[in-house]
Formats: sequence, C-alpha cells, structure tokens
Amino acid sequence: MNRIGVLYHPQREESARLAGEVVDLLRPRGVEIWQGRVDDEEALRQVASTLDLLITFGGDGTIVRAQRAVSGCGVPILGVNLGRLGFLAEVEPSRLEQAVDSLFTGRYSIEERMMLRMELCRGEKVLLQAEAINDVVLARGAAARTVRVSVEVDAHHVMTPTADGVIVSTPTGSTAYCLAAGGPIVAPDVPCLTITPVAAHLGIARALVIPARRRLVLRLVKGEGAMLTVDGQIDAPVELEDRICITASENVARFIRFGGDGYFYEMVLRKLRWLDQPLEEEE
Repeated sequence: MNRIGVLYHPQREESARLAGEVVDLLRPRGVEIWQGRVDDEEALRQVASTLDLLITFGGDGTIVRAQRAVSGCGVPILGVNLGRLGFLAEVEPSRLEQAVDSLFTGRYSIEERMMLRMELCRGEKVLLQAEAINDVVLARGAAARTVRVSVEVDAHHVMTPTADGVIVSTPTGSTAYCLAAGGPIVAPDVPCLTITPVAAHLGIARALVIPARRRLVLRLVKGEGAMLTVDGQIDAPVELEDRICITASENVARFIRFGGDGYFYEMVLRKLRWLDQPLEEEE
C-alpha cells in the first residue's frame, strides 16, 4: 500500500478525532496519506484512481457514499463504525490500532459485493444514471397515497402491486430497507436482486428473488408525486409511464475483512441481537 485515503465526517467531532489518530498510526509506515470530507464526493472521485485503500469514519451511509465514488477504480474500503448498526463497517474504534497492524502484516481479505446500475427513462430520454450498493426504490412522495408499479423481468410481466413502493435491493441492501419491509436477508455472495413491495394493498406482498443476470424494469402506472431514491441518498421525481431500468453493475464494491468465511452470519446475529440457541444434543 503506497497511498491511503482517510475519509471523515466534518460534523462529527469523534470522526475527525479518529481520522487524526489513524493518520498518526499510518505515517510511521511510510505511506502517503490523502484526507477528505464525506460531503465532498467530487474530491474523492478525483483521487480515487490514486488510492490503494480508503478508510472511512462514520456509519453505513458514509461507506455507501464513498463506495459509489471509488468502486469504478476498485478501491477497497475499511469502514470504522461510528453509526448505530454498521452492517458494512468492519472495525469498531477501540480496535483501530489492531486493524492497522493487520493491514500491514497481510492478515485480511478483500470481499467483493455486487452493485446495481439504474437508469431513469422518460420516453427515449435518460434523465438519471446512478449506481447503488444497497437499493433502488420507487415509492410514494410526500402525499400519503399509494402508487401502482409495474414490474417486468427480461420483458416478462411479473406483478403490478399497489403499495407504498417497491424496493429493488442487492444482497448487501437486504439488511437495509428491504429487511425493514419484511424482505429476506441474503448472504452477500449470492448474485441476485430482491424485489420487495412495501405495504402492498391486497395484491402480492411477498419479496421475489431473481438472478443478478436479469434486466429489471419498474414502470409507474399510477401515483402522482412519486419519487425514485438510490441508496437513500439520491432522489428524483418520477412521472406516470417513466421507466426505471435496473441491472447488475459491472463495478463491484470492495471491502477489507479481518474475519473468516463465516463472518457475515456472526455479524448478522450480533448486529440484530438474535438469540443463538443451538439444538440440544439428543440423549
């Protein structure tokens, strides 16, 4: 590692302080350091191709924003958790020094996770292009009225739920909005898309999992003031008959991991505070 980026949240005192601490840990290692703010995404995009690693200090939102900026350059991220759950973060602040030692002694692996590529189209015009690591959501806006969304997979009609919205999520996003809406938790190494209606009225109210190689199209059939949201961070208004085309991205999100193959299952148990009760041995 020759150049490492450090990304901090300027409005969180703890984030800036810990960023300073990791810089002090890195400098004796002889690496070049770039420091940036999470709210300056353009600056991060400009230096992404020069970075060998990016360390972020914040919650999952900070990591999601950073991944969209660096995934095209294949930069792995080490997330230091300052949020509540931190499904994407790998390290708690108390283990920061240990994490740096592991980085420079090669005791880590790089995990790759799929991302989504989406286009918002109106007629023949593309209004918005973006990538997502968690999800793409078509849902009602400020008005408390349902929307009706046509869902097609490879040009085959699947469903047209009347609901608060429809979530299309990656395996990574299955522990985000998808989970809150009653969708399944999907292991990160399963290449798939999950389609989850939100508070569906009468019709289909179950999630549907499809292979990642499929092309998915959402079309707004009914509902004024509907909104498209990418990773909870990018918003765009949607009009009737607008189409949202979603495929697996050519880019992948890359994360530094210190655990073994079973880390994901252990993390889910710990973060969601599920009780681990193994079956008692038969007499």
